[in-house]
Amino acid sequence: MFEKIASFIVNKRKAFLVFFILAAVFGVFSSSWVKVSDKLSDYLPQTSETKQGLDIMDENFTTFGTAKVMIYNVDYDRALEVSKEIKDIKGVSKVDFYDKSDKDYENKDIEDYYKNFSALYTISFDDIESSKLVQDAIVKVRDTVSPYDNVVYTTIDKDDAKALNKDMKVIFVLVIIIIIAVLLFTSQTYMEILIFMLTFGIAIVLNIGTNFIFGRISFVTKAVGVVLQLALAIDYAIILFHRFMEERKDYKPKHALIKALAKAIPEISSSSLTTMAGMVALMTMQFQIGMDLGRVLLKSIIFSMLAVFAFMPALIMMFEKQIEKSMHKNFVPNIEAFGSGILKLKRIILPLFIVITVGGVILSSKTGYIFDVNSIESDKKTEYLEAKEKIEEQFGRNNILAIVIPKEDYLREAALLKEVSNIQGVKSVTGLANIEVGNNGEYVLTDSLNPRELAEVADVDVDLVKSAYRFYALKNEQYGAFMKSIDSYKIPIINMVDFLYEQIEEGGLDIDEDTISDIEDIHKSITDARKQLESEKYSRIILIWDKPLEGKDTFTGIDNVREIAKKYYDEAYVVGDSSSDYDISKSFGGDNLRISIVTALLVGVILLFTFQNAALPFILVLTIQGSIWINFSLPYITGENMFFLSYLIVSSIQMGATIDYAIVITSRYLALREEISDRKNVISRTLNEAFPTIVTSGSIMAASGFVIGNITSNPTIASLGKTLGKGVVISMIMVMVVLPILLYTFDFIIDKTSFSRKINEEENKREDEEENSIITES
Repeated sequence: MFEKIASFIVNKRKAFLVFFILAAVFGVFSSSWVKVSDKLSDYLPQTSETKQGLDIMDENFTTFGTAKVMIYNVDYDRALEVSKEIKDIKGVSKVDFYDKSDKDYENKDIEDYYKNFSALYTISFDDIESSKLVQDAIVKVRDTVSPYDNVVYTTIDKDDAKALNKDMKVIFVLVIIIIIAVLLFTSQTYMEILIFMLTFGIAIVLNIGTNFIFGRISFVTKAVGVVLQLALAIDYAIILFHRFMEERKDYKPKHALIKALAKAIPEISSSSLTTMAGMVALMTMQFQIGMDLGRVLLKSIIFSMLAVFAFMPALIMMFEKQIEKSMHKNFVPNIEAFGSGILKLKRIILPLFIVITVGGVILSSKTGYIFDVNSIESDKKTEYLEAKEKIEEQFGRNNILAIVIPKEDYLREAALLKEVSNIQGVKSVTGLANIEVGNNGEYVLTDSLNPRELAEVADVDVDLVKSAYRFYALKNEQYGAFMKSIDSYKIPIINMVDFLYEQIEEGGLDIDEDTISDIEDIHKSITDARKQLESEKYSRIILIWDKPLEGKDTFTGIDNVREIAKKYYDEAYVVGDSSSDYDISKSFGGDNLRISIVTALLVGVILLFTFQNAALPFILVLTIQGSIWINFSLPYITGENMFFLSYLIVSSIQMGATIDYAIVITSRYLALREEISDRKNVISRTLNEAFPTIVTSGSIMAASGFVIGNITSNPTIASLGKTLGKGVVISMIMVMVVLPILLYTFDFIIDKTSFSRKINEEENKREDEEENSIITES
């Protein structure tokens, strides 16, 4: 069957060549249709409180742009002048900075704004971040502070995607250089390198170009997808080409290619299944980033196989003469002595493996995990993170949460605001029910005032206010106000301002220009506040506290806030980076267990059918799982915390991909033990023959991980890269050193648990019984 498929592909190679080229052209154009999400919170489970709250906030509220700017090595008077210069910029609505002459700052501490010759400005803008007004304003803010030592902490002009794409271009070039260097070392002919690059160039374009079928992908997937596709699937091309080079010794090129392809299709398909198993395990995560990355990488493996099966044969035939002319000396050393050496040390290596593996299990369980991208310690930092760290170092932390509640009565909201403000570490709580008005802040917007009180607050003639109150009562058909004295009639400030502004718009009030201007200014402030804090159905409260982004204390505090909110409202959501981290932390344990079990089971079943042996799946999975435990115990040993996403993604990729190295070793071992009786010689030959494949694929994947980890400034991608690089190196060592000893030591068990042996024994027994029966009858 495989020879028929191979013959069809090779005979129709020109048609396949044209098809793949046309598909690649389509892929180039369709790649622009793919939308990219740069927020991990978009992938929270739909059932999580943070996700539900975020969706409500997106639908109901407008969030205006903000920025924190710190300038240092400046005296207070000059710093105050700079704050006024920033306030005059078009698009800036407010600059929060300590002003001795302003009564609003009488009860505030200057050290929250200025200390150690450093000034901190909290800037609010007139529109949402993406508006041209705000985008132009942040440029002018940067220009204003440029003469001073400064840092600007804002998401307005923060473009992670642009910075990451720039990093990944450099990374991709370096990875290509690494691949070429490795292939130069392990290849038989220089031409194979070009063939590999063209094959995977097509596969990559096809995978990227079809990502639009998912609607959107995460920035994590976009960043690492290409490099991981190369690293995960490069050995498919190596397997086919090496098969071809072996067959061409006995056959003409076309016939040799058919033979090679017929043998490579089942071998590559079987090898890819374990990698796919790791991707399927990723897709079972409750945190949907696993589904996003898993399905794109699963698709990349399929496209890589198709390119190797159907496109690469056309390239091999096209460049057949160049393949012959560019043959070179094989630089891969003979390592048979290495195999003999590790067998001599088996009594040391095997106990050491047990101790290290058990230690890995224990220490990896003690490793601390972090759930916020801003908590990752990375060698290379973005401007955004550097600004954040410098501001926090000087002025302390400002962690922001939002409480989303149904819009009901202001008295209940005010009670909630008051109770939440008493939580330890809370710096400020802002809602419509506690925005202060008046010279001394004696009232809040939602307070109900009589005409005299409002006249004092607004500094307006009391008779004019009384007229407005009568007009309001008449318009709203509240005739009881006329039955009693209008002096005792109370109206919420926010409602009265709305009414007065409405009447000014309709020309229903005859008042002086100065009063009109004051009312319009107040109404604009209230309108801006409402856009951010109130919708038709919901109200939003903004809480700022000094707690870290994550940790036991922070998560306990979030529980406390949620408990208080639920005391006042049946429906309440606490939303922010910290609540997102908290929700992720709660799903992490389940995702971790699910991925480990699903990956091990799928890989085990695949190995069971591949080798037709009960013991081998256990031996191979133990080898790679031991590598994973060791990899994830390293952070505990070095005193670092592990980013949760690095653990979840790398554990599945490390098992799914590096198990292939163990399969290569085991397959060679089983084949050679049928030819050679001396098991020590079998181990030496096995390692020597498997070494080129393992060192090629493994070094490419490990180097790719380390390059990603050390080049990119994106902490999520950097953490993934470093963790993957270390994991692959550990797996390579375990497969080359420990696995051969396990195979040698437990050879008798492998022999006894072979399904094929039992079948053969049963067939022999049945044949003997039949023969004895014939003899007896005779």
